[in-house]
Amino acid sequence: MDGGFSGPPPEMSSDLTFTTLGSYGLRQYGGWVREEFAQQLVGRQAARVYREMLDNCATVSSVNFAITQTMRQVEWRVEPSDDSPECAASAEWVESLMDDMSHTWNDFISESLSMLPFGYSFHEIVYKRRLGHNPGNGEDGKPLPKSKFDDGKIGLRKLPIRGQETILKWFFDEDGGVQGVTQQPWVGPLLDIPIDKGLLFRPRVHKNNPEGYSILRGSYRPWWFLKRLEEQEAIMFERFSGFPVMTVPNSLIQAAAAGDANSAAALEQYKKIVRNIRIDEQMGLLIPSDTYVDADGKPSAVPMYDFKLVSPSQGRAAASADTSIERYKLDIMTSVLADFLSLGHSSSSRGTQTVGEAKIDLFFKAIEGWLESNADVLNNHLLPRLWDLNGFDFNTMPRFVPDMPQRVDLDGLSNFVLRLSQAGMPLFPDEPTQEYLREVAGLPDPMEGFGMEADALSQTTDTDATADGPVDANADLQKHIAGALAKRFIRKGWLTPAKPVKKRRRKRGS
Repeated sequence: MDGGFSGPPPEMSSDLTFTTLGSYGLRQYGGWVREEFAQQLVGRQAARVYREMLDNCATVSSVNFAITQTMRQVEWRVEPSDDSPECAASAEWVESLMDDMSHTWNDFISESLSMLPFGYSFHEIVYKRRLGHNPGNGEDGKPLPKSKFDDGKIGLRKLPIRGQETILKWFFDEDGGVQGVTQQPWVGPLLDIPIDKGLLFRPRVHKNNPEGYSILRGSYRPWWFLKRLEEQEAIMFERFSGFPVMTVPNSLIQAAAAGDANSAAALEQYKKIVRNIRIDEQMGLLIPSDTYVDADGKPSAVPMYDFKLVSPSQGRAAASADTSIERYKLDIMTSVLADFLSLGHSSSSRGTQTVGEAKIDLFFKAIEGWLESNADVLNNHLLPRLWDLNGFDFNTMPRFVPDMPQRVDLDGLSNFVLRLSQAGMPLFPDEPTQEYLREVAGLPDPMEGFGMEADALSQTTDTDATADGPVDANADLQKHIAGALAKRFIRKGWLTPAKPVKKRRRKRGS
């Protein structure tokens, strides 16, 4: 029934339980996705625009650099499904895949991060049989790919990207699911790659759009204005920050309109002067000095030809390009929660340390979400295919986990620990707490045997009766710890022994 007519709602039946009725609603026809309303951001044209933004805009480039370099520092680990020896062996085998490709794992992660500016990143899965360093030749006579392992299992040869500017269209099933992609390389015929042989990374999924959603989409409009404002600013400097105006006799204009060739050529020459006047090595202007005659036929002081640069004004103050340019730069950074990069660069972008830390935390949360989405693609589409090809037990399949580095404020942490100790909470000796504090502060591990000596000294009383009076055992313990650490740091080369300082006699009157 046509949706424009009302009628009774459909009745649920047992036949509809496992049946798909609706669709994603993605605007696509014949594999061509037209979800974007801006035509310049559709398909391969969008890839060219985003490439221009990345390469020619310093603000966009700095934001993308901050995001990608932060995500590249993340350590990827393989987490077994449980504590059994079989699951541990499976996790170790997956870790061997990361170091047994023709490219490094970091290069693959870096390529997959192109999903952020372009909206998606498609990688083809190329398998290989792990036959050691001398695998021989295949049936076609070509040498087989080498491997660091000779277990005979099917591993990964490489995970190469398929450039976004070469992706032509997509294959969809009747339910809207992505089934493959058509690539148009710069050389050679069209290539159809099934989705089972690829990995599709997207920062955001809406309507199951295979082209995803670029993180630069929200900054396209500010970038468009920023680009033209910067061009106009350069033109303004070329034209002495003014609007060129030239006056010519009316008789010349009338003669040119009447068809006089000489007058038309002269008028065109003066138009060319107005269009091309700018600051360069050929700057200069030559115009006639003839003047109009007065009523008595005598020369007047009004020149027939005149040239001037007029500064446009708008009320009390002229328009400033710097203000608009700074605003659009801030809009670009704000669209990806990276506006903390502007703190301290101008008086309008100042902020407190608390505000800066809050912005950085939001930025890290966004990055963590993108990393988890990439991990989901690897866990749901890469590992199951490897397990199926090798005939492994799916109960032993591990999972990729990105370890996002935690940003710890050492000043805040130290104040927190200090307040807990002042409140009477016993913190030390506590090996897990001490190990955590050393780790977040980047301190080296304690030397062997030091813990036993510290425990022995800590068991002494706070005051020992001696002939000279009470002795503070905590002070002795602190001196012992400081001396032991100093010796260890000097032996390891982390600390240079201090040279004795000669005392200088103080001059009178100083």
